[in-house]
Amino acid sequence: MKIVLVNPLWSFQNYPPVNLTELASYLIVKGFKNTKILDLNFEIKNKFHTEKIIELCAEKILRLNPAAAAVTCNAVQFPFVCELSKVLKNKNPKLPLIIGGVSAGLTPSGLLRSSKADYVIRGEGEKTLLELLKAIKNNSGVKNIDGISYKNNSGRITHNRPRQLLDMEELPVPAFELIADNLKRNKLVWLTASRGCAYKCKFCSGNALWHYQRRKNPDNIYRQIKILKTQYKIKNFIFGDDCLTLNKEWLLNLCKKIKPLKMDWGCLARIDSIDDEILQAAKNSGCRQIYHGIESGSGAVRKMMDKKIQFNTNQFIYETVKKEISADFEVICSFMTGIPFETKKDISKTASFAKRLKKLGAKVQLWILTPYPGLKIIKEYKKQLIQINRTELNLRQDVFNTAQFYLYGSFIEKYKKHNPDNYMFLPQDMNLKDFVQYFHKIQKSLEIGQKNIQLTDKELFVLQNTKK
Repeated sequence: MKIVLVNPLWSFQNYPPVNLTELASYLIVKGFKNTKILDLNFEIKNKFHTEKIIELCAEKILRLNPAAAAVTCNAVQFPFVCELSKVLKNKNPKLPLIIGGVSAGLTPSGLLRSSKADYVIRGEGEKTLLELLKAIKNNSGVKNIDGISYKNNSGRITHNRPRQLLDMEELPVPAFELIADNLKRNKLVWLTASRGCAYKCKFCSGNALWHYQRRKNPDNIYRQIKILKTQYKIKNFIFGDDCLTLNKEWLLNLCKKIKPLKMDWGCLARIDSIDDEILQAAKNSGCRQIYHGIESGSGAVRKMMDKKIQFNTNQFIYETVKKEISADFEVICSFMTGIPFETKKDISKTASFAKRLKKLGAKVQLWILTPYPGLKIIKEYKKQLIQINRTELNLRQDVFNTAQFYLYGSFIEKYKKHNPDNYMFLPQDMNLKDFVQYFHKIQKSLEIGQKNIQLTDKELFVLQNTKK
């Protein structure tokens, strides 16, 4: 029984879908030996035939003659995945089509209504997909399979009970060989050393999906990174974990294990999880970049967001970032606005603090809080949501950038109600016009956006793929 795991077309940039190699390996070890990965973002070389691109992707999948196809879907891939599902089902109505990924976990009903998926997998995919494939193979019922959503015989959407999370020790070595060509063309990969986060920030979907943090064995992580370096010539990697530094003992052990590999890497970390010992161990093992979600320059706003920073003062954050920069780390500090309980004064504090950290040497980012489905902040402040057009207002987009608008331009409007970029919260004491003007003023003062225009993904793609 051939299974095809599909990474959707989503950008002119290309990042190897290492996450799918973990899922594929689990299926292979459990008996589905003929499991393949089709990375459409890598396979589609000419991304400019947009009017035929969905058909081309569907043909590539069907050419493999799968017994079932499972497509991963994040917010940026939602329109493409929905359109692809319709073409696939039109060409082969009997093909079992499964959709997983973050969007599947956060908005399963929306996916079932907007796509032609037979099943949506909510949350972690390994055990759920395995059981579902066995049911498809044996033509048996699915009502007892935890973690799936589907339409029953009467067309009513049914959500089976949630799936219990698996033990990280159950994960085999990822099947990197299934994306070998892609890996060999990249020097950088995104990896995960853990799943989930122990915190419950109101603006983040991580805890809604994973509930708590589970960490992988540092020995296993070392072996996997060594394979990537020796067999695929990967030079650098980024740990995309919600917070790599959450457990100090585990992190110090991980740094000790990967130090002999002599590779540069980066990570995301809570600002209050950093100390001198962690910085020294991380630096000695190759860490060069640390990303912090500071979110606001107001301690009161951070508290209301449930950040639960242990030392919730700007001075503590400043001293920690100063220490990191003094140790030669590249530090990125991310801020946001458009928070429903903030005021213009709070936004001013954010701008001032971001400017202070930038003067120190940190890189700063300023986002608008994007209300992804399922977030706690939506449930609490839903009445304050407004619908906007960020493109017309020249506001920063979180989901779709210019590359995605080019790729999906012909059908992206069909799914606009599922695009979180089309919504935002207004601060308590500002109207939309005032907020937009103030946001642009802050961007300009921080030299973010228009002043530092770089090549777009599309332009880079053209330059890299045009024959001289």
